[in-house]
Amino acid sequence: MKVSLEWLRDYVDIDVTSARLVELLDLSGTKVEAVHQPGRNVRGVVVAEVLAIRDHPNADNLTMVEVRLDGDVTQEVVCGARNFSVGDRVPLATVGAQLPGLRVSERKIRGQISRGMLCSGMELGVSKDHLGILVLPPDAPLGSDVVASLGLDDTILELEITLNRPDCMSHIGVAREIAALLGQGLQLPHVELKPSDDLASPVRVVIEDPDGCPRYLARYVTDLSVAPSPQWMATRLLACGLRPISNVVDVTNYVLLELGHPLHAFDRASVADDTIVVRRARDGERLTTLDGRERDLHPEDLLIADPERALGMAGVMGGADSEVGDTTTSVILEAAYFDPSSIAFTARRHQLRTEASARFERGTDPEVLPFAAARAAQLMAEVAGGNVADQEHDHYPRPIERASIALRPARTDSILGVTVPAEEQAWHLRSIGLEVEEGDGTIAVTVPTRRPDLIREIDLVEEVARLHGLDKLPSTLPSGPAGGLDVVQSAERRLRSILADLGVWEAWTPSLIAPRDLDALGLAAQHPARAALRIWNPMSEEESVMRTTLLPSLLKAVALNQAQRAEGVALFEVARVYLASNDLLADESLVLSAVFGGRRVPQRWLGSARRWDFYGAKGILEAAFSALGLEDPRFRSVKVMPFHPTRAASVMLGDTALGAVGELHPDVCERFEVEPGAVGFELALGPLFDALPGRLKAQELSRYPATLIDLAVVVDERVAAGAVQEVIRKAGAPEVVSVRLFDVYVGEQLPEGSRSLAFALELRRPDRTMTDEEAMAVRDRILPAVQERTGGKLRT
Repeated sequence: MKVSLEWLRDYVDIDVTSARLVELLDLSGTKVEAVHQPGRNVRGVVVAEVLAIRDHPNADNLTMVEVRLDGDVTQEVVCGARNFSVGDRVPLATVGAQLPGLRVSERKIRGQISRGMLCSGMELGVSKDHLGILVLPPDAPLGSDVVASLGLDDTILELEITLNRPDCMSHIGVAREIAALLGQGLQLPHVELKPSDDLASPVRVVIEDPDGCPRYLARYVTDLSVAPSPQWMATRLLACGLRPISNVVDVTNYVLLELGHPLHAFDRASVADDTIVVRRARDGERLTTLDGRERDLHPEDLLIADPERALGMAGVMGGADSEVGDTTTSVILEAAYFDPSSIAFTARRHQLRTEASARFERGTDPEVLPFAAARAAQLMAEVAGGNVADQEHDHYPRPIERASIALRPARTDSILGVTVPAEEQAWHLRSIGLEVEEGDGTIAVTVPTRRPDLIREIDLVEEVARLHGLDKLPSTLPSGPAGGLDVVQSAERRLRSILADLGVWEAWTPSLIAPRDLDALGLAAQHPARAALRIWNPMSEEESVMRTTLLPSLLKAVALNQAQRAEGVALFEVARVYLASNDLLADESLVLSAVFGGRRVPQRWLGSARRWDFYGAKGILEAAFSALGLEDPRFRSVKVMPFHPTRAASVMLGDTALGAVGELHPDVCERFEVEPGAVGFELALGPLFDALPGRLKAQELSRYPATLIDLAVVVDERVAAGAVQEVIRKAGAPEVVSVRLFDVYVGEQLPEGSRSLAFALELRRPDRTMTDEEAMAVRDRILPAVQERTGGKLRT
């Protein structure tokens, strides 16, 4: 938002430099984004009157314009715009004039001499309009410097107003802040209406939706003469980026910039029965707005209407059929307070953001309506010769109550870390227009309705802090534990590093997948991964559900790499998956997934190539578990999609199932266009991280040699070797420190349906070398346990 420094001086005595003022505003929370001095780079531009306009003899889209500077001095310029008429006053850049980025010289254009140029608002730096010449007020003195006439010697502050400070979206709002920062008084404009005693107002107001429009005030002004605005008003509007239109319309814009409350003037001749109706739009209703667009209205759009038709979108933009024009003599002046959320939704639905909607959607002041309407009526009487009816139509059925907040000065000191005397806190709050009553240990504050952001005690503490000076508050470090990674974060980071060290590449894939990806995995209908959450507004069907597994995205990444002729691909990802739950939020869990395809070891002269297989993926898991300090995982044969029915296993940590590892089903590989034989795994990391040991302690290595024995047992072929290995380890503890399967035999010497498993055992004692008798005693302790739990027998 732009504010004029000269305009601000009407309301507050600014006794500091503009640089110091910018610093104070920045420190108080009103950020100054830029400081503009539009006249700095403009020299030699004067006010001229258009005497004649004729076509250029050698160009269809150019004109020859004769202008008069002062007295009888005239000259002719070539111009490409046609938005002005004979008698208009326009800015003329004379030969040698300086404009931003341009020096004007005498030029021949299509065979005609142009002695200077007529300027648009953009060329002067006062607006973004470059399509037409800037038409000046008719009372602009001929031959005068445009810099002075347009107020280009002013300083313009461009402010960033936060969403919670609608009170600062006006010159008076900013002046109130400056007055508080400088310790000055605020001088509001004097409003003295002189209504016509014999002028009765014919206006009626009907509010059908008091929730959307809690307050509506209307005034009647007649005997108006629509004309260009006086120079002082047009200059201020231009300085703030608004184009002057006419005196009546410009008054509403002037009050908008002055008080921050949008107003609207309806041509009385276009309002049926002189009746204003505030209602919601009807089904199929349409409205042509001031920008010339015909809009289909939504049933939730709040409208200003008469008994016959819609006149405008409340708080957003008026209708073209009821706008003030050259023939307007009477207006119905609207000052209203609309529900902020209603205006915000309407503006977004129609993609129509205006100066009015920007203020209404943040929350305007419902108590300023009478003052704003009176101010506008007074200005209309001054600049357009209007007569104002004495009666104002103010409909305010449920007045909005002012908030009351108790502030404890001691609490303010505690939060800010600095002592601010109670009387000084009260003074700061009074300086921004709050009603303050000091009590014993508390300050009772009544908040005006222009400050909807002040709701709680902490809001008042913030006001005291910024007015006292944020630069005066001490800098302290926050209390609490020192920063760092927690156990899970450290474990996750370590796991990523371990897998990378094992030669697996980390992948990052999107959190969204396609529903058909779950079908491509062949998951059963009751599989937990089927509980996917669908996005309400997906960008595409390919990314329309939250992922419940990482495998589809990794399979697509492997397929992409193989399509680029990568001989071997090994990818892993540690990320969250999202399952539907009975709660409002999804059930999130951290998982580890990996997919391996193609060659694990390339072809070399020393040996043949090796492809990724079940045992390669299993080895990666075992190495990762070991590096994390966990016990070895256990594997049990399992049949579950998307894995091969005979080449997959569940992964167990103790008695807890973490997930599965195995060769991917050939159908799954085909659907994802991955080479057959790819393997993968997916594990839940929550229980894995819960099982992480605490700080590891170094153990002294035994100084005594190990005793090695081999043990072969015959078991049913359905008994997993891992189960037998686990029984040997537990039954042989603590002497057995290592168990390794080194041979599997199936043959005629064994009973049908059985196999022989041979294990190499390493036995140690910490205090001496074990004897053969002690080793045999351990073996004899192991064999009954194996027989009892697996049915195995010693093979001799």
